[in-house]
Amino acid sequence: MTSTDIINGIENLKISNARNSMGCSENWYNFFYAMKETFTIDEIKNMSERECILLNRLANSIMDGLY
Repeated sequence: MTSTDIINGIENLKISNARNSMGCSENWYNFFYAMKETFTIDEIKNMSERECILLNRLANSIMDGLY
């Protein structure tokens, strides 16, 4: 996944109203949502390709841990 893919994913994100058993938004299991809620779109656009790839890898590892 490239930084362009990540930016497109964030800009085209579909938000869900679903909640998990703890009452937290299911959206947090989505890498694009987590990025959008943590960084501004300008911050993301200014990240290097490597930074975006490493953040993607981190988010995927965290999602595995949450499930």
